[in-house]
Amino acid sequence: MRKTRLLLTVLSLSAAFSSTALAGTWQSDSTGWWYQNDDGTYPENTWQWIDGNGDGISENYYFDADGYCLTNTTTPDGSTVNANGALTVNGIVQTQVTPAKTAIPQSAQTEAASLPVTATVWIPATGKKYHSIPNCGRMNPDKATQLSLSDALAKGYTRCSKCY
Repeated sequence: MRKTRLLLTVLSLSAAFSSTALAGTWQSDSTGWWYQNDDGTYPENTWQWIDGNGDGISENYYFDADGYCLTNTTTPDGSTVNANGALTVNGIVQTQVTPAKTAIPQSAQTEAASLPVTATVWIPATGKKYHSIPNCGRMNPDKATQLSLSDALAKGYTRCSKCY
């Protein structure tokens, strides 16, 4: 029941507050950090997905009315952000594959877009499914390894229907 609620919450937040930033630059002053889009605008009172380090994985950041990124706090919609300003759920930074900067097949990108994508997934010692928890079904948590979702998809893993 708790997983279902968490899944619905993350999906709702992702759908309601997402826009992908493909380029731009982080800026700072004595007040804090903001993100300037390539067109010179900056986000205000909104969430924005940003791939700041160009690794093909975007993090979701909340910007206040003045355009500053909130850090180490609860956002107006009740979500939490860490010291870097990235959205977290149960302490895990939420991420999203940035399709324009990755070699992941389109079918895997479509699958990833339908999930509450977290920074890591669990891979069993055998099998071709990735999991949201290290002890799903008969998977031995001592032999499970963590991978980024993008790496798991690139290696051909598909999601487990029991824990997703």
